[in-house]
Amino acid sequence: MKTKTASLLLTSLVVATGLSFTACTPAPNPRVPVQKPKQVKQEPVKPQMTEEEKQAAYKSAMRNVGMTIKSDASYKKLDLSTPELKEWFTDITYKLWDHQINRSQFIAYGLEKYPDRAYEFQIIADGLLSS
Repeated sequence: MKTKTASLLLTSLVVATGLSFTACTPAPNPRVPVQKPKQVKQEPVKPQMTEEEKQAAYKSAMRNVGMTIKSDASYKKLDLSTPELKEWFTDITYKLWDHQINRSQFIAYGLEKYPDRAYEFQIIADGLLSS
């Protein structure tokens, strides 16, 4: 009987010890949502172009836009008869092409000078952003 009692006491001691360890760990709080770390989308690194390469690429994109608008019967030519207007137009088209401004900003700048030419600025923007 001593062995049964000793065995029973030993088993009880092991069970009590095991249960005491489980009581020490905190239960997860169901009210606190688990936050997942935010995934940061990394943009692919574009090789840097020289200024000459950028100018050549911009001119090529503008030539493509020119070919597109020549084939569009609805497109009305913008009046760029003064050097100031040409410089302004070159500046905003370059900034759009170089992603310094977005499509909406480009169209808004265009409509400030030519309020009735939304279609034309949309065609130019689409052409520059697709190249």
